Amino acid sequence: MKLKKYRSVQRVEFAFAMLGALPFLVLPRRLALRLGEWVGDAMYWCMPRRRAIGLKNLHIAFGSELPDHEKERILRLTFRNLGKSLAEVLQLPRMSAEDLRKKSSIVGEEHYFAANEQGKGVIFLAAHIGNWELTPQVQSVYGYPLNVVVRPLDNPYLHRLVTKRREMFGSTMLARRNGFKHILAALRKKEAVGILMDQNTLRSRGIFVDLFGKPACTIPVIALLALRYRVPVLPAFVVRTGFDTHTLYIDKEVDIVRTGDTQKDIETNTARFNGILEDFIRKYPDQWFWIHNRWKSQPDDS
Repeated sequence: MKLKKYRSVQRVEFAFAMLGALPFLVLPRRLALRLGEWVGDAMYWCMPRRRAIGLKNLHIAFGSELPDHEKERILRLTFRNLGKSLAEVLQLPRMSAEDLRKKSSIVGEEHYFAANEQGKGVIFLAAHIGNWELTPQVQSVYGYPLNVVVRPLDNPYLHRLVTKRREMFGSTMLARRNGFKHILAALRKKEAVGILMDQNTLRSRGIFVDLFGKPACTIPVIALLALRYRVPVLPAFVVRTGFDTHTLYIDKEVDIVRTGDTQKDIETNTARFNGILEDFIRKYPDQWFWIHNRWKSQPDDS
């Protein structure tokens, strides 16, 4: 009876989500994206806790480098980007692969081709920048689909629908549970795997390396894979380049430090990855996911 009731609540949640998504599905694309921006503006005012986290993170990252009014502007644009990104994802069922190609471009394909020729698969160092949900979509329509490690949504009805949207052009979602096993299976098939490494994790699962000068608990899996299996690692980030256009930037392969001290090498390389991420965020500060509590976990002696 309890399970049945729980499932009924999930169905109601799903129904409300579909009702809220309806305007974005039926409106002309430009108007739907404008509506997404308005939703983002409303989120800014209706989510004070997230707004506070965002401002705190911006103070950690930029301190006195930026005046408070500029941090406020970045945060407002962050919320607007989130609302617009939601609208774009909801519009995906109306788009063909050709439609998506017209609205996206890739810079640095040659780096992917060079890494892929090594025959060990490829790891894309990814992050919650721009409309990150479009990363597997863009790569797929350009001919090289991606395996992405994701956390399953709590609502199974929403999870199935979102997964269908994420995989509609050929990419594959890998569940975070047993994620390492799934990643290895994809790499053995010489496929590309995207790993988002810019979110906070538990002390038991991460290591502390600096991000914007403050210790951030970071997953070490990319460094571990690169060191143990010599898989090439490429930074890859999608950024918004216009009202309705996006560019996927693929950087050259990261040189991995190997001294023979495995633990030290994992820490060194994970710190380098965070440094790459930080440099990119500085270029596009209004497109990163500032409202996530990135520095929540801290060393025991902090």
